Order: sequence, then C-alpha cells, then structure tokens
Amino acid sequence: MSCIDALYIFDSFSTTPLLQYEWRRVSTPPDVLISAYNSSPTPRSSLLHIPTTSPPTLLFNITHNNLIFLSPVTSEVEPLLVLEFLHKVVDVLEDYFSTPLLPGKIEGNYEVVAQLLAEMCDDGYPFTTEPNALRDLVVPPSLMGKIFGSVTGLPNTHLSSNVASSSNSNSLSAVPWRRSNVRHTNNELYVDIIEVVTATIAPSGRPLWARASGTVAMTSKISGVPDLLLTLSGAGGGYGRTMNTIKFPVFHPCVRITRWKERPGELSFVPPDGKFVLASYEVDLLPNPTFSTSSSKSPQLHLPVAVEIKKSLGEYGSEFEVRVMTNPLPGGQNNNSSPSSPFPRAIGNRGPGSPAFGGSSNNPAVEDVTITIPLAPRIKTLVNTKTSRGEWHYEKGTVSWKIPMSGGANAAAGMATFRTGIALKAPYDESSDEETDEEDGEDAVSDSGDYGDGSKPVFPKVTTKKKEEAQDARLQRRKAKMEAMMPRSILVGFVVKGWLASGVKVDSLQVVHGKGLVEGVKPYKGVKYATKAGGVEIRC
Repeated sequence: MSCIDALYIFDSFSTTPLLQYEWRRVSTPPDVLISAYNSSPTPRSSLLHIPTTSPPTLLFNITHNNLIFLSPVTSEVEPLLVLEFLHKVVDVLEDYFSTPLLPGKIEGNYEVVAQLLAEMCDDGYPFTTEPNALRDLVVPPSLMGKIFGSVTGLPNTHLSSNVASSSNSNSLSAVPWRRSNVRHTNNELYVDIIEVVTATIAPSGRPLWARASGTVAMTSKISGVPDLLLTLSGAGGGYGRTMNTIKFPVFHPCVRITRWKERPGELSFVPPDGKFVLASYEVDLLPNPTFSTSSSKSPQLHLPVAVEIKKSLGEYGSEFEVRVMTNPLPGGQNNNSSPSSPFPRAIGNRGPGSPAFGGSSNNPAVEDVTITIPLAPRIKTLVNTKTSRGEWHYEKGTVSWKIPMSGGANAAAGMATFRTGIALKAPYDESSDEETDEEDGEDAVSDSGDYGDGSKPVFPKVTTKKKEEAQDARLQRRKAKMEAMMPRSILVGFVVKGWLASGVKVDSLQVVHGKGLVEGVKPYKGVKYATKAGGVEIRC
C-alpha cells in the first residue's frame, strides 16, 4: 500500500502554490490539481477523484483560514490516515507560528516548514506528528535567528539547527509526545471542557434527538515529567454513572487505556507540554429508560433557552411572533426548573430562578443567543417588524435575530419578542385573490343569469349576504396561503459558560508523581466549562 505523494498549500485567492513539498515523484502538476479542486461543485468532498490524470489521482483536501491543503495520492491508501495527517500539519504550523495561520507566515518561514514536513513524513508515510517531539527536532523561528540570517545571508534556520543539534542530540525525550528538559517558572494546569449540543425538539416540546459532543482540552505548564490523574464523573457522580453517561470516548496517545477500562472516569497520563486535546466523547441527552423516573438523578434534557412561536396572527393571518426566554439551569444556585419538563416553556415565573451572568459553575452565564428563522422562498419581504430587544436582519430567505444577554439579572429575567408580517411574491399577492374573488362574484352569477334578447347578460342583484360570503371565502383563501408560508422550524444558537449539558464534571486533578518537579511545589489548577449550540432545531 502506498501513501502520501506530496503536499501543496494554496491561498484560496490564488492558483499559485504558497508551498509545495514532494515526498515521491508526482506526475500531475499542482496547477492541474487546483483547477480540478476549484471546478468541483460545492460543498466539496474531502476526497476528490480525478480520472483524467495518468495515473488517476485521489486528491485529499482541507481548508483552514482561507488556506487550501491538497495532497495527491495515486495508489491505494487509508483515507482517514491522509486526512488526519493534513489536520496534524495544520496543528503543528499553528503551534509553531501561532494562530491565525496566514499565508505570510508560511512564506516567511519556508525553511522551518520544509524541515517540519521532512520530519513529519518519511517517504510518504507519517512519522513524527506530535508538536512536542518536533520541537526537539526543529527549533521554532526566533528573533535571534532572523537577525543572524539578515547579517550573514544564511537561512534563518542555520543558527537554530546548530543550537538544536548541540542541545538536543543527547537529551531527546523518551516520551514521544513530550519534549525533554521542560522548565517553567510558574507551574500551572488548566482543564477546559467544551460541549456542543445538537437537538431536535417536536412542536409539543418533546425531544426527538439530543446529543452532546464534548472535548476535554488541557494546558499543561509543569516542569519535568509529571504523571497526572484526572477524575471525571457523570450526572449523579460515581463510576457507573460515568460509564453510562460518556459514550464513544477518544483519547490522546498519552492516556493509559487500561486504567480507564478498570476505573471509568479516571484518566492517567503524562501530559504533553502546552495546549493539547486530552479526550473527546459523546453523550446521549435523552432521558435514559434504564434509570428510575422517580430518581432525581435521572438524566434530563435541559436547554438554557426556551422558544415559543405563534403563527397566523393579524387580520389576514400574515404575521407571526417568536418569544425567547432563558431557563434556570441545573447546577446553578437557583434552580426552579421542573424536572418533568424536558424543554420548559413557561413564560412567567422567571424571577430569581434565572441564572446570573457571572460564568462560574454556580452561576452559569448565557451568552450570544441567536435565533435563525428559515422562511419560504415565496416570501418577498417582511413588513411591520417589531422586536423588544436585539438586532435582526433578513437576507436570502432567512431571519437572523441576535439577542444581547448582558446587563445582569434583569436582562436574564426578561423575555425577548420578535413579531413581523410577511409579503408574498407574485402570483401569491393580493391581486390574485381579487381576481379569484371576481370569478366567484360576477362570473358565477352570469352563468346562472337571464340573457334576455341575447345582446347583453342581465345580472341578478347580488345581496349583501352573498357579498359577505364572498369576502369570507376570499379571506379564508388568503389565510390558507399565508398559513402555508409560516415558519416550520427555528434554529437556536447560544453559549453558556460555567455549565455542561451532559452533567459531566471534573472531580479532581492530581499530580501523582513525576520526575524533575521540585518537591513541595503545588501547581495552580483551573477548570472551566462551556456549552454551545451546534444545531438546536425547534419545530413548529
């Protein structure tokens, strides 16, 4: 089985490669590859087949910050291997040159990028991809190296390579993901758990689908080679709860899998130095039937934002109204939400039960609430739009409403309202109703009238009752048309700091033992939680 032939990095606004690095002989030039990429329909697949080249080429591609990474393969290969390698390249470049990764950083540090690619892949096979290990092999660019290069005319990496060879030749780390001789003045450990919630709510309020995808990110700044133990617990605590809550865990290579299998929830590992993703997981947020319904620890779906919609309002049924409220969250100091309702819809009784906006785990903070309302393509524009709070705009058949959630408890306790009317495009306008009304009026009467001598039809007198019936029929037809154009779903976006939808939390983070850490030094530890909506759809 063959592997990666080359890597080409393009700016999305140009067809000239910023960088090209070939591990094997490539028969297809990069301009052909970028042309095939640009000509493919959007949304593009991460794997494109180009049969017109000789031999046929599989083009793996990812995009990042207006940069296009292309990797051609001409033989059989494991697709996930190449895609994971491309993402690793992006992570390493951001680790070396900081975020955001821009074209100028790649062009100004071509020698460093070339060295990194040479170490990361050997003859087309991924080799060393951990940033910590690469720092022992390729020294990051520094100001001293740039001054040395400008004075001597030698590449910027000449000085760095000499320093690296002298300092690291005899001190390469035995741990692949951690560089050697790590020293920090301040020893710190930070854990950030971020969950992305995806849910579908029926018009009745019953959840049809709800899942949270979590990421455990860490920042480790500890001298020496520490051995850490991170203990997680699910809703209700306990190892059984952790195993029932966390599904499909994926770990960094530093995690000892045996320890997790023996005691679910315990992560034993020697961390890389700096920022890294320790683990990821998924949690089913729907109520678990294996738990007793009478237990207060039974998993429930709690969303921080409740939405109500009223349709077919106004004289002609052409208006609708959306109301948005914040819900008290489990785990806060004031939790007045009803455990029996998976999606609370109460408008009143918000009062002290609404969370304050501090961002701690005791006072979760709801931020960045966004309501997106897809509308029918027959709608021409919005009329008589009113909103109690926030900014809105209508573009390409979608209403976007951003609600500010700052201002303390008063802003949290309030309710935001959005009301608007709709105007339809032709032929779904009022003139079509008028024409239909005329057909139902004069034309219908003339069909049943007396034509006399045949020169001109004689219409019978239309009574007031018939006029009213015709107007009512016209009104009902118009309301029916407007009802068909009402919103069918609402997409809710939010960010909550200090709260996780799954109930997962960090019980403890301990430095069990280690080498090189000064005895008696206790590192500073910090934990943060955050939840954001990744696709919460409320049907109506």
